[in-house]
Amino acid sequence: MRPFTSFVAGLVALVAALVTVPLMWVSANVADEDGYVAFSSRLATDQELQSAFSAYLADDFVNRGLLPGSLRKAATSAMTVVARSTTNRPGFVSAWEDTQRSFHTSAFDGGTGPLTVQVAPMAKFLTGRLGDLLPISLAVPEDLVVPVGTEQERSQVARLDQSRTFGLLGLLVVVIAAAVSFFAARSRPLAIAGLGLGAIVVAGVLRVASSVITPKVLDRTEGQTGFARTLQKLLADRASDSLAQWLTSIAVCGAVAAVVGLAGRVITGRHQQ
Repeated sequence: MRPFTSFVAGLVALVAALVTVPLMWVSANVADEDGYVAFSSRLATDQELQSAFSAYLADDFVNRGLLPGSLRKAATSAMTVVARSTTNRPGFVSAWEDTQRSFHTSAFDGGTGPLTVQVAPMAKFLTGRLGDLLPISLAVPEDLVVPVGTEQERSQVARLDQSRTFGLLGLLVVVIAAAVSFFAARSRPLAIAGLGLGAIVVAGVLRVASSVITPKVLDRTEGQTGFARTLQKLLADRASDSLAQWLTSIAVCGAVAAVVGLAGRVITGRHQQ
């Protein structure tokens, strides 16, 4: 009976971990505002994002009649040059982080309507440094926002606010189930090895799932503008890389536990002889 109990408890720990690890990652890097800003801040220096944002600003200026259509390409090129030449200035990253805080607020403030991001801080930073690159000056409105998701997507994202609660509950289940598996086992070293192998399985399954699911999600939720689509793509890529780091650590810890458990089993087997 004890081996069966240990096996079932280990299986419960594995299944719970498959759900808990993504929830904990979302809790730390998406639901938490400071965590999300830190997670997304590296995108500020991505050249693809800078080009897409500059193109969006140029289109906005043309649509509002502040910039002649003939200067659209020149304005895009000028703002892209400015963005790429000022990425090391403290104000650049700070302006980007302000836009990301506005996006987080839009996602989790309980409001209605599409998901938006307030890009005025970033736009002001760029237009204020155009200098002589354009023959005219450009004014940025205080409420310049970009829609980056539909109202339905807002409601879906808002559910992530509960990820911390469910993640902690899942973690409690993992710990209890792993403890039961360990203490119910006739061979404690084999139990450790089994739990280690389970951790490796969890890391592998989640890695494959994230690499398959993410592209499909992006295909169904393309943004309304080129900037929105670029932002979604880069956030998804960054999320995949960040989760992969977590999964690598889990796999390494699992491998160590498996080796230690098997070594312990060999040693105890010799002593019993």
